[in-house]
Amino acid sequence: MIPPLWLWIRVEESGKRRLALPIPIFLAWLLVGALLLLLLPLVLLAALLSWPWGWGWPLLRMYFQVFVLIGSLSGLKIDIDSHEEGKVTRLVLK
Repeated sequence: MIPPLWLWIRVEESGKRRLALPIPIFLAWLLVGALLLLLLPLVLLAALLSWPWGWGWPLLRMYFQVFVLIGSLSGLKIDIDSHEEGKVTRLVLK
């Protein structure tokens, strides 16, 4: 699972030229990765302290599910239609 590297914003109007804006989001993943690494000791400590009450394992699973969520974003496509103005905006994560 590779996280998406580019966010493409495409704006289409009927009868006009299309506009496509690529935004590099791999730079944001570096910041998110660094933040998750900084939070890892705190999550492990919280999981260790909350283990007797049954919250340790779910806390660890939630932390690792963040990585699964980021990896699953690849290929996400969001279409936004404006029926009044005839515009179609597409957000595509590749």
